[in-house]
Amino acid sequence: MGLKRGDRVGKGQFIRLLIMAGALFALIFLFSLSPTLSEWYMRRIYPVVAAILSFVSNIFPFSLYDLFLVLAVLLLIGLIVSAIIRKISFSRFLFSLIRFVTVMVAWFYFGWGIAYFREDFYTRSDIVEKRYDPEVLKDFTVRFIGKANLCYVDCRDMDRSEVRKEIESLYRSLCEPLRISYPNGKRNPKPMMFEPLYSKMGVSGYFGPFFNEIHVNNYSLNFTYPSTLAHEMAHQFGIALESEANLYAFVICAHSDNEKIRYSAYVSTLRYLLNDIYQFLPEEYESLRASIRPEIITDLRQNREHWLAARDESLSAMQDKVYDGYLKTNKISSGQANYSEVVGLLVSSYDTLMERFR
Repeated sequence: MGLKRGDRVGKGQFIRLLIMAGALFALIFLFSLSPTLSEWYMRRIYPVVAAILSFVSNIFPFSLYDLFLVLAVLLLIGLIVSAIIRKISFSRFLFSLIRFVTVMVAWFYFGWGIAYFREDFYTRSDIVEKRYDPEVLKDFTVRFIGKANLCYVDCRDMDRSEVRKEIESLYRSLCEPLRISYPNGKRNPKPMMFEPLYSKMGVSGYFGPFFNEIHVNNYSLNFTYPSTLAHEMAHQFGIALESEANLYAFVICAHSDNEKIRYSAYVSTLRYLLNDIYQFLPEEYESLRASIRPEIITDLRQNREHWLAARDESLSAMQDKVYDGYLKTNKISSGQANYSEVVGLLVSSYDTLMERFR
C-alpha cells in the first residue's frame, strides 16, 4: 500500500519532538527531586492554572475529565489500529504516540501532578511528627472514640447542597491554619459519567486533574458524603497524598457547626484507627470496639454492606492494582495503604490543629 501524502515524518520533526519530550521529562524529574521548587510551583503557579481549568470546567454540567479520558483512549486505539492496518506508516505512528504521551504528561503534571513532589505536611505545617508508640496510639484512640460517640447523629436526612456550601465556607475560613491558598479555582462537584461502573469498583470519589474537577459518587451513604467531598476538595487545593487529604477532610468537617458534617468527620476516620489498632494492638481491639456506640457500629456495618452489594470483585481488584501502581509511580511508596497513614498524621497533629482553630 502506498503512503499517503504527508504520511512520512521528517527527521527534523522527529528530532524537535524528541528534544521537547526530553526537556519536559527532565523538568518533571527536576521537580521530583526538589520539594522546595515543587512547593513554590503549587503556591505560586498552580492557583492560576486551577482557576483557568476550573473556570472552563464549570461552563459544562457534565464531567470533562470523564469525557476527556474516553476520547483519549479512543484516539490511542485509533492510532494503534491505523498502524496495524498500515493506514499510516510506523514513523507517523511513533511520532504521534510520542506527541500524545508528551502532551498528556505535561498536562497532568503542570495542571496538578507536581503536587506529589511538594513538601510534606509536617514541613508545611511546622508540626513535629511523633514516632509510633503503642500507648500513645491507644490513648488517642480512646479519646477519639469518646468524641465520635458524642458526635453521633442520624444522617438519613441530609441536604447535600447545603453540605457543599458549608464545606466550601470552612475551607475559606480555615485556609490559613491549613496553609493552603484560597480560592485556587472553583469547586463544583460533578456527577460521575460512569457512576455504576465506579460503584462496582468501590470508588466513592475522585479528582480529575486535567480539568480540575471534583467527583463524588451519589451512591455513597449520607453520613460519608461530607468527608468524601472534603477529601476531594483537598486534592483540588493541591493536597496530593491520600493520607493528607484524609486529614484535611477530617479537620474541615470536625470544625463544622453542622452536626451531621461533624459526625461524618469522626465516623469516616474511625475505621482507619480501628484498622491500626487491629494491626498493631490486636489484644486491645475488641475492648476498644466495644466502647463505640452501637449506632456507629451499625452505620459502619451498613456502609460496608452497601458497597459490597454493588462491588464486582474483578473490577475492584483491577482498580486497586492500577491505582496502587499509579500512586507508587508518583513517589508514594505505600501505594493504596497511604489512605490509612492518616492515623499517624492525626496522632501527631490533632491537638495542635484543634488549638490553632480556636
